[in-house]
Amino acid sequence: MPEIEKLRDIRALETIPDISFYFFIALIIAGILFILAAVVMLVRYYKKKKSRDIRAEVLKRLLDVDFTDSKKAAYQITRYGRYLATEERSQKLFAQLSSKLEKYKFIPNPPTFSKEDIKYYDLFTESVDE
Repeated sequence: MPEIEKLRDIRALETIPDISFYFFIALIIAGILFILAAVVMLVRYYKKKKSRDIRAEVLKRLLDVDFTDSKKAAYQITRYGRYLATEERSQKLFAQLSSKLEKYKFIPNPPTFSKEDIKYYDLFTESVDE
């Protein structure tokens, strides 16, 4: 009988806390955050791609300016150049080019573009095209 008394010393089963529900909720939240991050990254990628496409289109229009009508060309260069001048160097070159283009804008029959003004235009387009 002494063996039976030893068996009475066995304690009752203890309950183990079940936290699998909390792991499940954490997994769902992590999945939602991952999906949201992926969506945000895709949206940023397409916006950046779209802005690059617009910038490329504006640059193409700037490079295709027709110098036969100097008044119209001066306005087009100003419009497209203002959009493309984003860095400090290109902004300085654009300011210089804009001051050179003033003589073609506000008179009824402007003269044709001078070689010096075309050189400023070429320098500006090279700085923007980089």
